[in-house]
Amino acid sequence: MIIRNPVAAGGFYPGGSSDLRITIERFMRRVGEVEKRMILGAVVPHAGYIYCGEPQAYVYKSILENPTFVIIGPNHTGLGAPASIMTEGMWKTPIGSSTIDSEMAREILENSKFLENDLSAHTQEHSIEVQLPWLQYRFGNVKFIPIVLGTEDQKVFQDVGNAIKRSIEGTKTIVIASSDFTHFGEVYGYAPVSGGPSRVLEFMEKVDMEAARAICDLAPERFWEVVKRYNATICGRAAITTMLYAIKDKATKGTLLKYTTSYEVSRDANAVVGYAGIIIE
Repeated sequence: MIIRNPVAAGGFYPGGSSDLRITIERFMRRVGEVEKRMILGAVVPHAGYIYCGEPQAYVYKSILENPTFVIIGPNHTGLGAPASIMTEGMWKTPIGSSTIDSEMAREILENSKFLENDLSAHTQEHSIEVQLPWLQYRFGNVKFIPIVLGTEDQKVFQDVGNAIKRSIEGTKTIVIASSDFTHFGEVYGYAPVSGGPSRVLEFMEKVDMEAARAICDLAPERFWEVVKRYNATICGRAAITTMLYAIKDKATKGTLLKYTTSYEVSRDANAVVGYAGIIIE
């Protein structure tokens, strides 16, 4: 069996089992009581837990039961194929292991014209890995399917979304889009407004709320229009669009549970990232 060891431990989240559990428990307590729901899809950020732990906690605390998870993330590394899936293996984190649902993964692969079974795209990518400790904390050895997208091609989003939709029909499966929202600052090559922190945060919230409303309205085309209109630096835009295509025929509504920015922790207005936790029922 292929064993993928963690690459984000000690960076995006604590590298020790005890410290990682304590961190997750702290965020779970901070968000308080959250209604458990039958969720079809979600948008969850993938930054360092210190910045986006609350939106992550809101989403993962709201999941009613332990299904299979299809987790779609962006390709930050540029490695591998433009649309990559792993069909077998086990991913480890400091607090547990998660096994790929090979049967469902192979079915998704067969149903898609663009996906490739490609390990290299997943070896150094953090966007899927950082979701697993939350799932392991709540459910133990969860089954999941990792998909990484490094393309802007709408045909790929629709194809992969439809492949997921056909493959999960009749199953208990949640499709997670791993994505941060607007990245603002010269370090990200995106600073369309100038001014102090209040001006930056006002602009970011405007863009991110328009994007979130399109997601909650189950409107992938409108979401992409928002991305294009603002040239928005939403890193998991491909993952979000694909997730919406995968579940939109069965979903009825989306809910924004929590929105925050890195500024609340860093107090650095020169490099700010937005984070949204969204569930879709």
